[in-house]
Amino acid sequence: MSEARFNVVFSGQLVAGADPSKVRANLANAFRMDIGKVESLFSGKRVVVKKDADQATAMKFRAVMKQAGAHAELERLGEDAANRGSLETVGTIRMGGTGFSGEFEVAPTGADLAIERNLPPPVVPDVSHLNLAPAGSDMGEKKEQKTPLSPDISHLKIEPL
Repeated sequence: MSEARFNVVFSGQLVAGADPSKVRANLANAFRMDIGKVESLFSGKRVVVKKDADQATAMKFRAVMKQAGAHAELERLGEDAANRGSLETVGTIRMGGTGFSGEFEVAPTGADLAIERNLPPPVVPDVSHLNLAPAGSDMGEKKEQKTPLSPDISHLKIEPL
């Protein structure tokens, strides 16, 4: 069984609230492209930015573009051409790495990623029987100081060699 293949398509749409000039700069930086090539992505036409990619690679491209502020779509290869409209290919963007596997979504900027759990509140130990000593006071009982024993070494001699 063959794996599904995808084209990553960009039609000039930006993520809500994204600054167009910042998105262009982010795309140029992310894909190491000059600004002229990035400007051709915003021609108003649907542009294929990655052709014939496996699902993991296509999803990685979509995630990188979303992080840059651009909304990209995945188009499964083999779909009816009438559903796709006209596409323009600007070039293939190359990225290193093996990509991600499985389905994932990129959270919007500032989203709370913590998983909410309905846990009971933490148990607070009873410390009412404890008290604090004033600053500078001794915290323990002093032990009786014993004088160290000195062994008797009067019977020992050092002879020259």
